[in-house]
Amino acid sequence: MQFLSIEDGFKLYKTYTEACGFNVRKATTTKSKKGDVAFKYFLCNKAGFKEKRKAQVVDNLKDNEGGDVVVQSSSISRKRLGTRVGCKAKMVLKLLNKSSYVVTIFHEGRTYPLYTPSSRKFQKASRKISMLHKKNDF
Repeated sequence: MQFLSIEDGFKLYKTYTEACGFNVRKATTTKSKKGDVAFKYFLCNKAGFKEKRKAQVVDNLKDNEGGDVVVQSSSISRKRLGTRVGCKAKMVLKLLNKSSYVVTIFHEGRTYPLYTPSSRKFQKASRKISMLHKKNDF
C-alpha cells in the first residue's frame, strides 16, 4: 500500500490494530542524508522486552575527621507489572519518492491473548479523561 504521509499510514494501522484487539506505538525513525524520514516503524505496544532497572540508594556518612564518605547500600527495585512480552507484530513504512511512503514490512504475529471489547477501555491507548475529572486550577 502507498500513503501520502506517515500519519496516514499510522492512522490506517491504528484502525487495523483496534479492530484486531491490540494497541500500537510509534518506534524507530531512520532519516536519509538529506534529513527526510526514510523508514518509520510502528510496533505492537507489547513488542520487545524492557530492561530490569534497579535504583541505587546512596548514603552519605561522616568519618571521624569530618569528611564525607559515600556508601552505596542495598538497591531497591520498583515492582511493576511487565508490559512487554516480545510481540512480533509491526509495520514499516519506507520513503518511495519525495511524496509517498510504501509498506515494506508487515507482520501480523502476536504472541499473547488479544484484548476483549469489554477490557479494551482499560488499555492505555483507550483511556480518556473527561473535563469533569480534570483538576481545575482556578
